[in-house]
Amino acid sequence: MANWTIDTAHTETAFSVKHMGLANVRGNFQTTSGTVTTDDSGKITAIDAKIDAASVDTRNADRDNHLKSADFFDVEKFPDIHFVSTSIESKDEDEYIIKGDLTIKDVTKPISFDAEIGAPIDDPYGLKRSGASLSFSIDRRDFKLTWSQALANGSLVVGNKIKITVDAEITQNPVA
Repeated sequence: MANWTIDTAHTETAFSVKHMGLANVRGNFQTTSGTVTTDDSGKITAIDAKIDAASVDTRNADRDNHLKSADFFDVEKFPDIHFVSTSIESKDEDEYIIKGDLTIKDVTKPISFDAEIGAPIDDPYGLKRSGASLSFSIDRRDFKLTWSQALANGSLVVGNKIKITVDAEITQNPVA
C-alpha cells in the first residue's frame, strides 16, 4: 500500500457554466488538496479530495465575491467542497471509472466519472509522481446553488449545468 498527496501547485480544478444562455463563463479553484491510496500493485483504492471554496477565481472580483456569498458557496459556513471515493474500477491500463460522494455546502450526492490516470514516474527531484485528468457535470440545483434570474427569452443568468474538469498530479509520500 502507498499513500500519495495531491500536488496543489500542479493541480487545476476548473469549471464552466452558461451565462444568459449565450456563452460559457469559466473559472477555477486555486486550491485543491487531498490524498490518494494505492494497493501493492499500484491500483488506486481510495481518493479523498478537498477544494477550498474561497479560492474560486473567474478573473472578475465582483463575480468571485458573489460566488463566495450565501447565494452560492457560502464559504463562511461551508469552506470546503469535498469528494470521497466509494469505488474505483479499472477499465484498462490507464482508464478508471470512479464513483464517490461529492459534498457542496451541506448536500452530499453520489457522482461517477471516467478518469485517465498515468503510470507513475520518478521525477527529477526524487519523488514518485503520477497524474490524472477527469471531467464530469453536475446540476448546481442539486447542491443548493440556486441563485439565478430568468430572462425574457427563457434563459437563466446562470445556467444549471456545471461542467467540471480536474487535471491533477500526485506525489507518493515517503515510506516511514
